[in-house]
Amino acid sequence: MIPPDPRLAAAPGGVLPTPPDRTPPKPKPNVLGIVGLVLGLAAIAAAFVPDYGFVAWPLAGVGLVLGIVGTVQATRGKAGGRGIAVTAVIVTVIAALLSATMILFPSVFGTSSAGDLHIPPAPGDEHNVDFVVTSAGGATVRYGTLNDQRTEAAPASTDQWHGHGSFSGGTPILSLTADTANASVANQISCTILVDGTTVADNSGSTIALCTANVG
Repeated sequence: MIPPDPRLAAAPGGVLPTPPDRTPPKPKPNVLGIVGLVLGLAAIAAAFVPDYGFVAWPLAGVGLVLGIVGTVQATRGKAGGRGIAVTAVIVTVIAALLSATMILFPSVFGTSSAGDLHIPPAPGDEHNVDFVVTSAGGATVRYGTLNDQRTEAAPASTDQWHGHGSFSGGTPILSLTADTANASVANQISCTILVDGTTVADNSGSTIALCTANVG
């Protein structure tokens, strides 16, 4: 015969109380890490979009901050998903590096922007650009776009100096600067930018001439 459980005699109504649930609470999802990872992936995709790759920078920046905060929260036990948060940090850093590479060296991936200016002109481009400088006393010429310029010397002559380029689509910002090669000599300088034979910018001065045009 099995003796009665003494705890039943002590318990009210002869029923044992239900023991407390000692299961540890489930950690909260790492929302910041998830959002950071999504922004990092979006930044990688944006880096490959012609003429809009700059959008990847703010996406990667915000995603990186969220990933770091999510990692700190997971380390302190305030949220789970530490692996997701760390992945978000890694992906956003890769996105930022990729975006910088695409902007500075687009040819690395063979995806140059449709608005890139090609010097010398590239066969098959839709538009031709002619940079023209006149300087009787000679000048130092810088021509191209605001972030990609060539430097040449225009000899002292009444004849025109020409630099040539081409582009297809996009809206490149063309730039042409000519400044006197000898500041002690009076020199009248003029600059002109033509796209497909049409003047889009012109200027003149005694020591420097600057022409810029946003075309497309």
